[in-house]
Amino acid sequence: MKKAASYIPSVIISVLLIFCLLSGSALIVADVNVTSAKTSSFAEKEELVQKVRRDLDKHYRSKASATGIPASVYMDCLSDEYLSDVIDSYIRSTYDALDNGGKFTADIPENPDLENSIDSFFSEYADKTGYKKDENYEKKLKNTKDNAYKTIGSSCDIFKVDSMKSHGLLSKLSRFYRIRYKLTFAVTAASLALIAVLAFIHSKRIYEVLYWCGISALIAGIMGTIPSAYLIATKYYNAFSIKQPQVFAAYTKSLFGLTEAFMASQIASIVIGAGMLVIYGVLCGKGKKAAAVHEIDSEKNTAN
Repeated sequence: MKKAASYIPSVIISVLLIFCLLSGSALIVADVNVTSAKTSSFAEKEELVQKVRRDLDKHYRSKASATGIPASVYMDCLSDEYLSDVIDSYIRSTYDALDNGGKFTADIPENPDLENSIDSFFSEYADKTGYKKDENYEKKLKNTKDNAYKTIGSSCDIFKVDSMKSHGLLSKLSRFYRIRYKLTFAVTAASLALIAVLAFIHSKRIYEVLYWCGISALIAGIMGTIPSAYLIATKYYNAFSIKQPQVFAAYTKSLFGLTEAFMASQIASIVIGAGMLVIYGVLCGKGKKAAAVHEIDSEKNTAN
C-alpha cells in the first residue's frame, strides 16, 4: 500500500515534469537564439545581402520601361555595406518593437550617393528634353527619392515585420517576447518544485528520484526529437510559399536553425535521462546487495 501510495503521485509528477522540460527547453533555445545580435549574424552568414541585391535589381529592371529610369541609377549606388546596414537597421527596429509593445518604426540610413545619382539623372533628363525645373519637377524628384528608400526598405525587411505590424501580429508576438524570461523562470521553478516533491515522497530511498527524473528526461527528449527530426529530414519549411528569395531564406533557414537547436537540446535530454537511469540502476543494485547482506547477517545472528 505504501509503495502504491508513492507510485501514483510519482507518475503524475513525472508527466508534469515531461511537459516542463519540453517547454523549458523551447524557451531556453528561444532566449539564446532569438536576439538582435544572433539575427544579424545569421543574415550575414546566409548572405542575404546578395539576395536583396538581386531582388532590387529585378524590381528596378522591371520598372525601368514604365518610369524611364534605368536600374543602374539605383543599383550602382547600393553597396553591399549599405544594404547590410539597412538590413541591420530593420533587425534592430524589429527587436525594439518586440520590447515595446509592437511599435515598429524602421530608420533607413541615408544614401547620399543614391540621392546624387537620382539628382543627376533628373537634371540631365530635364536639360535634354527642356523640362522646366519648377515646383512640379522638385516634387517628382522628391517622390522618386522617397520611393527609392521605401523600395529598398521593403526589400531589406527580411522578415516582413511591416506586414506583421499592419496585420496586428507584431503586437501579439511582443506580449509573449516581453515575458519570455519570466516564463523561463516560472517553468524552471516549477521543474525544481516537482523534483522537490519527488524527493519528499521518496525521502527514505532518495535515489528513486533519479529514476523518475531520468524517465521524464528520456521521454521528453524522445517527444522533442522525433518531430524535430521529421521537420528537418523532410525539409518541411521549404514548402513555404514566399516569393521574395531573401524573405524565404530568412524564414526557412532561421526555422531550421531553431529546430536543430531544439533537437540538440532534446538529444541532450535523452542522454541525461539515460545517464540518470544507469546511475539509478547501479545504486539500486548496491541497495539490494546491501539489503541481502544485512538479511544474511540477521539470520546468522538469530541462529547464534
